[in-house]
Amino acid sequence: MNNQLAQETFRLLQADMSPIAGIQLHLSPVECEQLLPVLERHDLEYSRKVHLLGIYIILTLAAKRHMECVPHHPDLTRNILDGDYLYSFYLQFAVKTRELDLVAYLAPSIKKMQIRRANGNFAEENLAVIMEEFLVREQRQQGRTSKAI
Repeated sequence: MNNQLAQETFRLLQADMSPIAGIQLHLSPVECEQLLPVLERHDLEYSRKVHLLGIYIILTLAAKRHMECVPHHPDLTRNILDGDYLYSFYLQFAVKTRELDLVAYLAPSIKKMQIRRANGNFAEENLAVIMEEFLVREQRQQGRTSKAI
């Protein structure tokens, strides 16, 4: 199922991305596998799993492209533009899939990561952990809402 989920997510993302951007989505299975156990631990519809994995993939690739921005690198401009496009694509995709609460939750973490990278600190933040924290918080809030009804 995880392989099917990843393949379906990549197809959806590639179909939604602008062909003019010329960005090919390449992410190793190991990188995808960080979020897959998180998705399995939560009772989510299959389509939502696809959406969350898509957001994870886009953000991971955007960060990778920006981390490849080294002075005098022949692809410096391309890496900057690809990373910027992927961050805007993330927002488009999140709006399309109605994951605005996730965007609001991730915003401070993403901004902190970007600031750290701009200051030369390229330590990886575990996005899968942050997304799981969001899902746990969301479940708690839904539990409170259903008890109040």
